[in-house]
Amino acid sequence: MNINTYKKMNKICLLEPYYGTFPNYFHLWIKSASLNPNIDFYIISDSFFPYELPPNIFLINMSLGEIKERLENAIGVSIKLPQPYKLCDYKPAYGLIFDDIVSKYDYWGWCDPDIIFGDLSLIFNKETLNEFDVIGGAGSMTIFKNTDFLKRCFLYTNPSIPSFSFDEIRCTSQSMIFDEWGAVNIRKVLKIKETSQYDWLFKKIVDIIPPDKRYRHSNMYIRFCENPIVVEYQDGHIFAHIIQKNGIEKSKEYAYCHLQKRKMCILTQDTDHFLIFNELFLPASIICGKDINNNALYTQQFYTPEQHETIKTNKINKTVSIILKLISKPKRPLFIRLMRKIGIYHKYLITK
Repeated sequence: MNINTYKKMNKICLLEPYYGTFPNYFHLWIKSASLNPNIDFYIISDSFFPYELPPNIFLINMSLGEIKERLENAIGVSIKLPQPYKLCDYKPAYGLIFDDIVSKYDYWGWCDPDIIFGDLSLIFNKETLNEFDVIGGAGSMTIFKNTDFLKRCFLYTNPSIPSFSFDEIRCTSQSMIFDEWGAVNIRKVLKIKETSQYDWLFKKIVDIIPPDKRYRHSNMYIRFCENPIVVEYQDGHIFAHIIQKNGIEKSKEYAYCHLQKRKMCILTQDTDHFLIFNELFLPASIICGKDINNNALYTQQFYTPEQHETIKTNKINKTVSIILKLISKPKRPLFIRLMRKIGIYHKYLITK
């Protein structure tokens, strides 16, 4: 389906409250979201925001304290919201918190800032919207049919539910993964028609396993695939390609790519066509003119000597920055002499 000609059959909005520094690739989030014109995106934040926005993305200036106040007024009890990450527990309540926004939509939901969107009509389409009341079920993205019952179902309590209730998670400052665990179990007990994360959603999105899982370091892995992958973004579409020993095997198209817990380095200015490989955004031209289906294409060809140097520089500078913060000022000259001795000082511009 051509997303640029997709007719808006149902009004859908995705909410993204975010506090702090936006990811360095957030301009790619914006560009990829803009190519889903059938969906409106709302960024709720009071952080510095230097980006220009297309017609389907809106910035709402709102503090974290106001979000807390809105939810407390909606449910009539106090909650704990000491830091932005705790918002994950309150995602199922966004329909109440932002009722003034979602009231004009048929579906409301949330999304994360560490996403590159593909064609979202692969998961939000006439068939799925007719069949399900809740689509997604993941912390990265989920939408709900806009009904009073679905806005408040997260408040339901039952001792038989094998997870924390909302009453329990609202009383602790710790994040309890309520959006992906407690609220999901509540909807199962209430027999709400919802897509399955593992049997449905994770087969339609590139949900990259965090780099610290299973000692996998920097390679990108997804569920149901033993080999690492490289992701290709082209004009509003996401493709994942499986890296084999003898080259690259083209995979299918996915709805979006979730880069959870990855610090990315951007080595391309092209926002229309690029590759995502490990911690890098690379120009599509890095494949040296070969089609990405070509089995003669090997993993190491994605790194040029210049890119190796950039990666090395970034890692060393990050390490040095951390060490400098830990070392007191009187001892710092000794550290500088050590850096000179091992040949890093002059090359990576560590200053006194």
